[in-house]
Parts: sequence; C-alpha cells; structure tokens
Amino acid sequence: MTTQTNGTATNETLAERRERFERLAMPALNALYRQAMRLTNNPEDAQDLVQDTFEKGFKAFDSFQEGTNFEAWMTTIERNTYFNQYAKAKRRPQRANDADGEYDDWDIYEASEHTSDGLKSAEDEYLDAFAPEEIMQALSKLSPERRQVFIDAAIDGKSYQQVADEQGVKIGTVMSRLNRARTQLKRELASYAREHGYGTQLPSGSSKARSGKSGNASAVSTPSGSPKAKSGEKPLRGLDSGDNEDDASLRGRGIDGIDEAPHSKRRKEMR
Repeated sequence: MTTQTNGTATNETLAERRERFERLAMPALNALYRQAMRLTNNPEDAQDLVQDTFEKGFKAFDSFQEGTNFEAWMTTIERNTYFNQYAKAKRRPQRANDADGEYDDWDIYEASEHTSDGLKSAEDEYLDAFAPEEIMQALSKLSPERRQVFIDAAIDGKSYQQVADEQGVKIGTVMSRLNRARTQLKRELASYAREHGYGTQLPSGSSKARSGKSGNASAVSTPSGSPKAKSGEKPLRGLDSGDNEDDASLRGRGIDGIDEAPHSKRRKEMR
C-alpha cells in the first residue's frame, strides 16, 4: 500500500502506519488523559475523549510533520475535539431575546484539517494562556456573527474569501467582524484574569501563564499585554459599532495579529 506522508509517497502498509502512530501516541497517553479529565471532569467521558482523539489523530496522521512535537499536536486535536463536541451538545435554536446567542452552527476544525509546522499562530499562543473552559466562556459573550468568523478564520484557519463565501458576506465584513471579535475576546479574557488574580503576562514562547495569583490584581495584563479598560474610560475603538466596514477602512490596523495597533497607544496611556 502506498501512503502519503507530508506530500511524499511511501510504501507503508496500514498495519505499519498504525504501528508507527502508536509508537508516537502511547507516550502521550497520560498527558491526553490528564487534559481530558480537566475538560470533562468525568472519567468515562475523559476515556471517550481520548479514544476519539486517537481515532482523529490516526486519520490525520499524514498531516503530522516529522520532527515536531507529537504530544502537542495530539493535545491540540483533543482540545478542539472537545470544543466541537461541547458546541454540538449546546446547540439550540436562536431565540429573539437571546442577545449573546448559543453555540449555533459551530464547527471547530476537524483533525483532518490540522497541520503541524512547528509554529503556533498568535491566536494559539494567546489562547493557550487560558484554560479551555475560560475560552469557551469568553467566546460565548461574542455575538453569533463575530464568534463564527473568529472560529472560522482565527482558529480554523480558513481564508477571508472562504469565510465570506460560506457566510454570504463581503470580505470587508469578515475582516471587520474578525477584528472586533479579537478585540472583544481579549477584553473578556483580561477581565477574567483580573477577577481571578491570574498573572498572565507571557514571556516569549511561553504556552502557559497561570503562574499564580498576583498581589495587585489591577496590574494583571493579558498575554498580549493589553489590560482591560478602567471604569469610566471610553470603550476600545470598534467594539460597539457595526460590522460592515469595507476593506480599505481596515488597512493598517494590524488585524492579522493578536495585537492590533489601537492597543499599543492605550497600553502607553495606562502605564
């Protein structure tokens, strides 16, 4: 049997491929189960989640890049498998008085779409500083439109054009919603960090910032260094306006990174 591995055809039987996968996966089993228990808080559900992760990981094994961190690759698949299952379990019809919406039509990326290039996106680095349940809580506060765009573009990695085509909107609208979703998400997570006294300032390359509680909660910042606006200050630009900006109005605002330009000025003012 000829299989594809990172774009290169290799003569490998299915049994050999499974054996190679298991050699890499078994050392990661304990880490996967620990994370599954944190996510589900239930031993049976945790075992099911690990099993689902192994199945999805094997299906997506051809996309794993040799030499990169296999355990990190698998824990990412597990985390997003949980998010996807959680979203489906919470799905319900949208109600007219439901301001925040529920996890409607979520489809957080499938394992077969994962790639492994050894580098994390800005969103990955940022979100890794928080526990999955904290991210879910913050995402639930976004409007359904912004939340879906963030999941599709920032987490799933779809192109602006693909998201626009799927949602039937203009690219400028996608870019606007994504920009505002990032800004609002950072505010929500910053608020959560402050309320719980987390020290969340990440050094370069850090994947976890839960370093304990700070004696001065007001000094706590988000992983990107963007503190929550103080009471009485004007809201960050773009949070409360409409979503239908055109492409030209978004140029130069750094929307592709987690640190947008408007925040750098605010950080200086608050120091």
